[in-house]
Amino acid sequence: MPESKVQRRRLALLGATGRTGRQILHKLLQEPIAAEIDIHVYVRSRTKLESLFPSISSYPHLTIFHGSLNDKTLIRDCLAQVDTIICTLGENENIPGITSQKKTPRLLLLSSGTWNPRFAATRPALLDWMIRHAFARPYDDLIKAQRMLCAAPSLVSVLLIQPNALVEEAASGSVISTDFAHIAVSYEDLAEGFVQLATGLKSADDAVGIGVSSQRAERPMLYVPFVLGKVLRGLLFQFVPGYWKAEYAVSRFLGRSH
Repeated sequence: MPESKVQRRRLALLGATGRTGRQILHKLLQEPIAAEIDIHVYVRSRTKLESLFPSISSYPHLTIFHGSLNDKTLIRDCLAQVDTIICTLGENENIPGITSQKKTPRLLLLSSGTWNPRFAATRPALLDWMIRHAFARPYDDLIKAQRMLCAAPSLVSVLLIQPNALVEEAASGSVISTDFAHIAVSYEDLAEGFVQLATGLKSADDAVGIGVSSQRAERPMLYVPFVLGKVLRGLLFQFVPGYWKAEYAVSRFLGRSH
């Protein structure tokens, strides 16, 4: 009597060349469990992906889907029969004009701790107002997407990954909790949280929103200057007409890139 084949898990990663997505892909490929999972990777540019991961084409269980996000056939093929979807598509800047099967798949969507009522309750009301307005434009699209996805439980089961400030620093350990999110998380620690939740190394049960932080952020005063700087800059983008264009023009003149 022939043995029945074990159904392989299938995971889709959307946005694998962004700062969060590339860290997630890097960690996924390092995990022993990766050999047991079929990984679908969506990117706008295959060239950029291959420049970040030169040996990416050598992974036998990984398929690359590249092209426009508006290509419905491409996205449908990428998401076909997946168990878990990790979506890290998004925008960090508050720039005008930015818009960012039988078994229901689990969608891990990069969200923000700003919009978790439990996390927000621990912040002073004025600070909460400042944060919401400092990143109002990318938040607007985020909230619309969350509402749309959460309103279709028969199609997808949504888990909102809700960190606070994203910082570029060395990993100090990923802290995952439904009760809180520390002030900041490094991209590498955020990626580690995604991988643990996506591969079952860490269970979120039936949670809708979950915080991911860095252990180092248990000392919030380390990040206050960085966070206040980002918030004040975002408020200038929001309330001072033309400020963002002027800042970008100065940055280009000084040879910096965004």
